[in-house]
Amino acid sequence: MKPSQPNARYYLGIDPGRDKTGLALVREDGVLRSQQVVRTSSLRSSIRGFLDERLASGNVWSLHRVLAGIIIGNGTNSGPVCDLVKELFPSVPVHEIGEAHSTEEARRLYWKIHPPQGLRRLLPLGLQVPPVPLDGYAAVVQVRRYLAALAEQEEIKKEEMRT
Repeated sequence: MKPSQPNARYYLGIDPGRDKTGLALVREDGVLRSQQVVRTSSLRSSIRGFLDERLASGNVWSLHRVLAGIIIGNGTNSGPVCDLVKELFPSVPVHEIGEAHSTEEARRLYWKIHPPQGLRRLLPLGLQVPPVPLDGYAAVVQVRRYLAALAEQEEIKKEEMRT
């Protein structure tokens, strides 16, 4: 599968956990390309497979042209996952970001992408539980938080240059 936009750059979001880890591929403009939940025990092969299937990069060096960075949530198991990612992709920048309340944001994102159907539409979303693990959506939230922080830094720089 080729990237949907030629010359598009992506961020890989990782929401590490003890048993399962969320992976998300998000375009530079914040648009979700793909997300998946994998077993943490097989993370090394799962990350490579996830990226190979979605980006058709071929090798680590060509991946560097498409992958702008890797964003990892700083919660459970983040240290070993960060070390693994730096080993797998030494030329790709890795950034850790806070995970506070990312599950709640992931739940809202899930319902935005997959609104309830049928009679479930009548129930308040706060009373419903998504039918899938939210770890992949939490990884999307983390990438979008990073992109928002990046945009804010750029805005501050522009403002400082004006004064």
